[in-house]
Amino acid sequence: MTKIKILVIILVLAFALALTAACGRNNNDDGGDTPDPDNVITDADTTTDTDTGTQDTTIDTTPGGLGGFPPLTVDDVTVTFGTWYDFELARYVADRFTDRHPNIQIEIVETPSTVYHMDNLLTMAAAQSLPDTFAFTNLDVPVNNGWLLDFTDYWFNDPDSTMLLDSLHDHVLIDGRAMRLPEAVFPQVIYLDRNIFNLLNEPMPPLDWVWEDMINLISHMSRVDMGIFGFDQLIGPATWAPIVLNDALSEFGWDGQSYNMYEWARYMNLEAQWERLSYRALSDTDAWEAITGDRHLWPGSSGRVAMQMDAIWTFNSRYIREHYRERNILMVPYAIPMGANAQTNRRPAFIDFAGISATTNHPREAYEALKWMTFHTDAWHYRNIITPQLVTPAGEQIFRTPNRFPLTNDETVWADFRTLFPMDEPAWDHFLAVSREPVPLGGQGILGFAEWYNSQHVYGNFNGVTGISNAIRGGVVDAFDVVQQMEETGRQYHERAIDNFRITFSTP
Repeated sequence: MTKIKILVIILVLAFALALTAACGRNNNDDGGDTPDPDNVITDADTTTDTDTGTQDTTIDTTPGGLGGFPPLTVDDVTVTFGTWYDFELARYVADRFTDRHPNIQIEIVETPSTVYHMDNLLTMAAAQSLPDTFAFTNLDVPVNNGWLLDFTDYWFNDPDSTMLLDSLHDHVLIDGRAMRLPEAVFPQVIYLDRNIFNLLNEPMPPLDWVWEDMINLISHMSRVDMGIFGFDQLIGPATWAPIVLNDALSEFGWDGQSYNMYEWARYMNLEAQWERLSYRALSDTDAWEAITGDRHLWPGSSGRVAMQMDAIWTFNSRYIREHYRERNILMVPYAIPMGANAQTNRRPAFIDFAGISATTNHPREAYEALKWMTFHTDAWHYRNIITPQLVTPAGEQIFRTPNRFPLTNDETVWADFRTLFPMDEPAWDHFLAVSREPVPLGGQGILGFAEWYNSQHVYGNFNGVTGISNAIRGGVVDAFDVVQQMEETGRQYHERAIDNFRITFSTP
């Protein structure tokens, strides 16, 4: 008997039992007896949150509710949610779910980042103790191991699905089936040091700059004689170009079926050239030590980089801190610029996803809990409330600015979210306005990507050099010479992964 058939039987039995238990009960999950500590009126059809003034449009959970969903259980149950960061924030949001559904508790299972997150999940899976719902950072692992529950019927019948940012709907699906939800979006950012621009008497570019503006600044802002560099990068143009120039769905120009790596090749070659011309700041070199006096100093904290290509969390962890202001580093957030002919606002982001365990005993409740812990609009109102209140044991504010961006398209959530950033910096207004079409990189966006990337990009042999990046930067390979090979192998890895997916999860 297939997993899908077993799941159907379980859901039918659950529906029958819950329908019997629900007879004579009030439509409120708590029977109207439990006071709500956050003044949330819990009505099964429409709830109004007096803190935020928003209405909860959660699907009707009474028998015969919207979309033919089975009702939520009336028994006391606990749904576990595994995550690897922001535990206090997650617990607060989880508790607000229980305020609305007093018989359902979401227990946060910590998988600390001191051990690689996927290793923690592999250990739990081996012990048959996977959480009911769990976040993950590599798509291939939960798919290849058959960990995920197919919740296609829920997803396509759920009016709440419209809350999710449009650009992420495609990424809920694997081979047309709903298998995961985005759990966290961390935008990639280009920080421009306003003090460097002032020092060189150069105007800051417009906030709505385009791709060529950024590319031109790389050489223009490099002053080797002054020890000033045009850029440093955590991630950069070779990764971004295929997405922002060609409206791709993910890394390396992925369009849902194949890769288009022409722009990747062009900018891999250019990045190698920029390094040879000393446009990029490179630490751990004799030249860097001579300039800064600290061989291992991170370029982004040196005050010598005009553009730091990085991630949103760097602002909270570094650039808003007094230490950086005291060193005369004044970083302004700029969005990755789009190509002049781009038809979308798709911008690459670091995106984590979460799924429901195929072994959960509470699939209906797990789905509702996962939706709440990921993109539900009302949960995001609570995130906005609690984020600035979280402190370390020493009393220091954890999030002077948020790291993760809303997954809901609700305008009120985004307006409240803006107040969590410095109000005297108008760059945040533009950055938030254009950050609503995030797309994931390959490891989370494309099935089969991780195996392909490791075997071909990282450990592949290119004219005697291990790794395509090393070969290009070393001048051993021209990136254009390997485009066809890489596109073909990438497609093969994806197709093989899809075949394995269909075998693992069977035909619906």
